[in-house]
Amino acid sequence: MAPKEWRGGLPISYHVGPGKTKVHLKVNFNWDMKEIYDVVARIPGAQNPEEWVIRGNHHDAWVNGAQDPTSGQVALLEEARAIGELMKQGWKPKRTIIYCAWDAEEPMLLGSTEWVEEHDKELAQHAVAYINSDSNQRGYLEVEGSHSLEHLVNDVARDIQDPETNLSVSRRSQLRKIEQAKTEDDRKELRQRADLRIEALGSGSDYTAFLDHIGVASLNVGYGGEDTSGIYHSAYDDFYWFTHFADKDFVYGRALSQTAGTAVLRLANADLLPFEFTDLADTIRLYQKQLKKLADDERAETIERNKEIEEGVFTATDDPRRPKVPPPHVDAPPFLNFAPLDNAADALTHSAERYQAAVKKAWPAGVSAATLQDLNQKLMDSERRLTATEGLPRRPWYKHMLYAPGVYSGYGVKTLPGIREAIEEKYWAEADSEIVRVARVLDSESALINAAAAELEQAGR
Repeated sequence: MAPKEWRGGLPISYHVGPGKTKVHLKVNFNWDMKEIYDVVARIPGAQNPEEWVIRGNHHDAWVNGAQDPTSGQVALLEEARAIGELMKQGWKPKRTIIYCAWDAEEPMLLGSTEWVEEHDKELAQHAVAYINSDSNQRGYLEVEGSHSLEHLVNDVARDIQDPETNLSVSRRSQLRKIEQAKTEDDRKELRQRADLRIEALGSGSDYTAFLDHIGVASLNVGYGGEDTSGIYHSAYDDFYWFTHFADKDFVYGRALSQTAGTAVLRLANADLLPFEFTDLADTIRLYQKQLKKLADDERAETIERNKEIEEGVFTATDDPRRPKVPPPHVDAPPFLNFAPLDNAADALTHSAERYQAAVKKAWPAGVSAATLQDLNQKLMDSERRLTATEGLPRRPWYKHMLYAPGVYSGYGVKTLPGIREAIEEKYWAEADSEIVRVARVLDSESALINAAAAELEQAGR
């Protein structure tokens, strides 16, 4: 008999394990080769053309695709149209802006991944950030991404008005999170923390290759949460449904265009790139606590289960008419050595605070053009420092040490994935070695941030 939590809702007996029934399954696939088309538009920067701000959304759909992806694609096109109007008036961005419409996102993120792999060396040298969108509809601002950009996106959200409530989209999101919070500590943080937390990126859209493979700081931006339905990836995702239920006046399409477009322009036009690291350091502290709790919970559960096996709990409570196999005795997990991660996180916190203080004191007075160029290069490289050339265990394409999609889920994010998945899989020696690897990239990040802070401190004297 299947365990209770595995059973469905039908009035039948649910079983697991081998049985007498044999099934012959024949599967037919279409292996035809098809051309795919990425559409890429480049606006050269007037002052720093070698620094690229990249904005993308996919244009392919499973069926009609009104919401996924056209609702995001039209917002991107409106941003590009607005920038075109500015250029007709003589305006030019300081940095190069690249607008991308990706093909074949739905089958396998193919269009964006092939483009990133084709231009990997150029992106590692020139990419400032990548801003992605996908589906969009009526509701709340939803942002996931690199935590070095958390402060930037919070600043942008404070300046965008929600079209239905006339609150800022930041304030509306904050109040919704307060309403949904489960603990008093969560509500306290939402009211007192300077920036609203953004979630980390897993996979499922075109930011994946930028962030996970190259280490380009990335954001995924969209609105939603008010109107839910079952139209996802179906023929019902059409113009009629979208204009009657999702965003009938297209006001949240405009809000997405304003939000992503503002972030693009602030990245493209800032003298000093708006990267900020105290939110990143604070997030690493949160991930530390989660990992330690995960390891402690694994140890406590194993010890308790072994005790119940010894006491005969599983034998005594088993239903003789529906027998189940009791779990085997497993050695209790060892205590992991989190000291390298603790030290690295502490160093990152201090370097982030030092950089923030240096910016407040020295910027913009006294910073030469050469110093500014070097500072911006360091800031562009900051996300790259969080990657490892050899990648994650058993999946070397994924090189980011802080964020990755789960090895089994493919979508949901695993933070500090090398450590977290080693604990979940009970690979204890690997968990210890991954702690050291993550500490190494955090130390490298701290060194880079300290070097940037030192340049600003020198300029401010």
